[in-house]
Amino acid sequence: MHIIDRSIVEQILTPQLCLKLSASAFSLVSRGKVKQTLRSVIPSDDGRLMGTMPAYITEGSFKGFGLKTVKVDFNYKNKFTSHEGYIFLYDSPNEGEMALVDAASVTELRTAAASALATSILTPKNVNQLAVLGTGIQAKMHVKMMQEIRPIKHIHIWGRNEKNVETFASWCHTQCNLPFTIAATPAEAVSKADIICTVTASQNAILQAEDLPENCHINAVGSSALGFQELAPNIYSIVELYVDSKEAVWDSSSCLIQAKQKGLIALDNLGIEIGELLTFSSRNEFKTPKRTLFKSVGLAVQDLVFAREIINQIHRPTHTSSI
Repeated sequence: MHIIDRSIVEQILTPQLCLKLSASAFSLVSRGKVKQTLRSVIPSDDGRLMGTMPAYITEGSFKGFGLKTVKVDFNYKNKFTSHEGYIFLYDSPNEGEMALVDAASVTELRTAAASALATSILTPKNVNQLAVLGTGIQAKMHVKMMQEIRPIKHIHIWGRNEKNVETFASWCHTQCNLPFTIAATPAEAVSKADIICTVTASQNAILQAEDLPENCHINAVGSSALGFQELAPNIYSIVELYVDSKEAVWDSSSCLIQAKQKGLIALDNLGIEIGELLTFSSRNEFKTPKRTLFKSVGLAVQDLVFAREIINQIHRPTHTSSI
């Protein structure tokens, strides 16, 4: 059995490789090459969650069975990350062998890479004003990934904890060389933004439709399970909706479900999967609307593709990508 820890994951998965792997994962979904169930979530009485996500990729270099299982604790005061767990890969790399890959580091990278991939498709190349709502590890990962795909010049920051906001702002300045503005409210943070990333664990809407600038792209990431909510339902009435998986987001997004229940989004509007744009659309013909929103809840196929690529590279002498 192979056990791959965080240090190896971070050594192999460069930002550019993460973007390529994200494109591969979403294309597999939209081409019907993945069999995966909706995630199973078991909550505890103290607010922690355990999630289980199995999948089978039917062809290609990522083919095989796998399972991600994590414990999620958003009150992780004495830990580096909110996620703890492993991605199990069967028959990897040889028949009958298994591999365990650190799930926390893969989750951090693949989540931010998915947002960056969507942003690279749905925004003009010259956008440079980034707003980040949230101050945790996903906030940092999103800043890094956005810098890979757009010439970010300024970051607008909002968070609920003043100390955490100051720490994150200092990190943006020292580690990413970004000037920053700390906003008093979410609305203030997004008022001048081209790209908005919501990466909180909020259980109540922090953004309303009237808060959004005329032209912007939103990566709605934090509320990836029922009971969590960052966006008011009325936002969905003024944006073009894109998703990682139609089935997954409509099972796990409280604000999307509320928007449909309130008649704010058409009954037949399930969103457009990013994989559909990669697989079926011509980039030259695709025109971006004024406001776009990428809703992601995370898919098992992402975890399997990222984890399988790590194993493939470890067992390839030159350590070159299989993409």
